[in-house]
Amino acid sequence: MPRTLRSFRPRGRVIPILLVILALGASAWVFFSFTKAILERKAVEGRAAGQGAGDKSKATAPSAKLSVAQSGEMASSSPPSATPKPAAPPAAGFGFARPLDLGRELARSLSRGELQRAANLLSAGLPDQQVGVSAVLERMMKTMGVKVAPDAAVDILGVIENRTRLAIDLVVPGQQAPARLELDLERDARMGWKVVRIELPKALAAAAAALPALPSGSSPSSVPSGRGAVAMRSTVSPLVVVSQGQDALSFSNDFVRALLRHDFVKARAYVDERRVSTERLAGLCIVFEEGQYEFKPNKPMVITVANPEVSWVIAQVQSPLTQQSTEFGLELQRQGVQEPWRVVGLNLSEILGSFAAAASKLGVPYTPIVKNPTGGESLALYFEYDQAKLHPRAQKQISVVAGLLKSDPGKKLRITGHTDAKGAEDYNLRLSKARAETVRDQLVALGVAPQQVITTGLGKAQPLSPNRRSDGSDDPEGRSRNRRAEIYLDF
Repeated sequence: MPRTLRSFRPRGRVIPILLVILALGASAWVFFSFTKAILERKAVEGRAAGQGAGDKSKATAPSAKLSVAQSGEMASSSPPSATPKPAAPPAAGFGFARPLDLGRELARSLSRGELQRAANLLSAGLPDQQVGVSAVLERMMKTMGVKVAPDAAVDILGVIENRTRLAIDLVVPGQQAPARLELDLERDARMGWKVVRIELPKALAAAAAALPALPSGSSPSSVPSGRGAVAMRSTVSPLVVVSQGQDALSFSNDFVRALLRHDFVKARAYVDERRVSTERLAGLCIVFEEGQYEFKPNKPMVITVANPEVSWVIAQVQSPLTQQSTEFGLELQRQGVQEPWRVVGLNLSEILGSFAAAASKLGVPYTPIVKNPTGGESLALYFEYDQAKLHPRAQKQISVVAGLLKSDPGKKLRITGHTDAKGAEDYNLRLSKARAETVRDQLVALGVAPQQVITTGLGKAQPLSPNRRSDGSDDPEGRSRNRRAEIYLDF
């Protein structure tokens, strides 16, 4: 066979192979094109079905969208599944992890005039109340000209049962003192913290008239008697109420705030002085001032017993100065649900113990409240050994007492000076008198009339603590407690 024919024969085999490959490629292209079109059509149909379901959800549950917007979170969606699954209840997605977060966002919305957003925040837990809440805010902020206080302060007042109470200060035209909008919040497992009660101060009672009227023959919903408020024409539930007086939580919070501001005169107005000694109240005020105490931010007050006429409250405070947290108890009573509360008992053992333990850090020898040997309580000011000069921290204690006397010029007080057991009897008597007179002179310098103060010196006759230990050795700590002047206020 010629050479040329042998070389041509392989090429003849290649051509059929190429034709087969081309046929297979064309078949694959046709199959893929049709399959892709079918898949794309199904995907479009699936998205359309999902969008329709989303529109239906929005139409039937508008509050879900609002709550997501409020929390600043984006709602997540699952891709459509070929196998239908039972519809799960939509998550509310409110998203406020702390009560203060909700309160501050509400204050910001009110400050900016975003009243619809504020109404959504307030009524997110009760969407059927949104229209009424929005009407109240419109009347309050626009018609009545109410503003959020410049600093937009939002405070936690305390905790009662499972509710946390917030307060937002409002400026009301024609009223000097700020009014307080109070909100009760509850934790919801699905939507975070939500508002379950809005209490308007009496100064804004007219704003509640904007609530929709009840159907004919209906009456306003009642409010638990412990809260001391009356519902104002709420259509479904008493979300918005007008205060008819302070309840135990708000009352006790205001009382402790007066003490933390060292406003002894104002604090006295909250107390039944037949049951709580002036010394005890003044001593607590002095402890707050010397220790620079402040409320614990997250849970300042806790109601442990809440009855219509008797309540027990725990006040929780902390001192950045001594890095300590402590508490004290308040017992409240009132003669009837329409009567004001009064503080009838103060349990100070915990806070006085903490204060005494921190005395070395403050430069204050001991607690300012002592049980005196003759019975009752008195305020104690301490002195260095063989000195009649006031300790620097005693100046603040005396200023509190001076304020008490100046507020009631008809009252008098008695000051007794004391020494430890070292030294001669006559010398100790003179030193004790000098200590009492030093306190009197300081009171007079602060504006107290001299005739309001009676002084005497008792030397070493009435020690608070033993001057010697049981083995007969000297007790410097015990002697330091005896170098004092006691102020008796139970006139």
